[in-house]
Amino acid sequence: MTTYCIHQQRISRNDLAEMVEPLAEMICAADRPREALLSALNVLFDEIEGTHKASLMHVAARRVDSLGLAL
Repeated sequence: MTTYCIHQQRISRNDLAEMVEPLAEMICAADRPREALLSALNVLFDEIEGTHKASLMHVAARRVDSLGLAL
């Protein structure tokens, strides 16, 4: 059995603020800020879902490899 070590990168509040501030400015400057905010949230959730699916596929592939099964 292979052991995986996952290192979590700590992101400070300041780092997040630096990334979020330009997006917040863009949303506030939009003609329809509510719709812009909802669109940004939809993109964020889609990215998270895609990352989650990719990680599940990675884990599944590693399990198949470790069992020596053919796909």
